[in-house]
Amino acid sequence: MSGKNYLGKVKRERGLLEKIMSYIPGYRGYKEKELRRESDRLVRMEAVNRLKAAKDSLRSSLASPLVTQKISGEDSYKLDTLIYRLDRVTQRIDRAVAGYAGIFDAIKVREDKLNEILEHDLKLIESADEIKEDVEKMVNLEPGTDDWRKALEELVTKVGELDNLVDRRVNILRGLSV
Repeated sequence: MSGKNYLGKVKRERGLLEKIMSYIPGYRGYKEKELRRESDRLVRMEAVNRLKAAKDSLRSSLASPLVTQKISGEDSYKLDTLIYRLDRVTQRIDRAVAGYAGIFDAIKVREDKLNEILEHDLKLIESADEIKEDVEKMVNLEPGTDDWRKALEELVTKVGELDNLVDRRVNILRGLSV
């Protein structure tokens, strides 16, 4: 679902009172901005939820002592790195600056950047979903095998790429080039 579709969904789900209020001068622009903020938050929370599910799946697969015995010291370090990076990028997305700032917020976002942010946030969801799917594939592999190690390496790389997407989002909000 594209960022514009999320915005459209939020608009369609407005209550009757909000529809009536949208006709009051000045209120409509305010409400549109609030809808954009809510849409942005929903998009980011979807990415966060997928990353949390990936981390939960990974941790539950490591709960058995039989599994952890098969993981070497180097692999254990890489696994800890993956979990740490998953935590970090999840928190960065969760705490990211909203795609629209309120009147008293320190960071202001220009109107022309809002759709760009929503489209970028869609990439966050897609990347988070891919990571979740890859974690689900990895947990079904035999720990310590070459395939398992390769999947682990690829996940560490993908989480790093997602972290870079978060950096680019920050740059868009600051008005810098992406």
